[in-house]
Amino acid sequence: MNGKEVAKFFSGFAANQVLTHGALALAGTQFTAFGIAYDATLNATAVVIWAIVLAALVYYAWIRK
Repeated sequence: MNGKEVAKFFSGFAANQVLTHGALALAGTQFTAFGIAYDATLNATAVVIWAIVLAALVYYAWIRK
């Protein structure tokens, strides 16, 4: 398995994180997991960070020659 295949796998995980945190941020859901209090601000921040990670993975896996 090469690096591009690994990047393709993790791009799916990153896309899932973007969609999940985006839905939680839009809904205003608040919860605590593993001692971290998730609110709309933290979820919105997570969307931005995961979207950057997703863009980098997609570039590496499919666009870069």
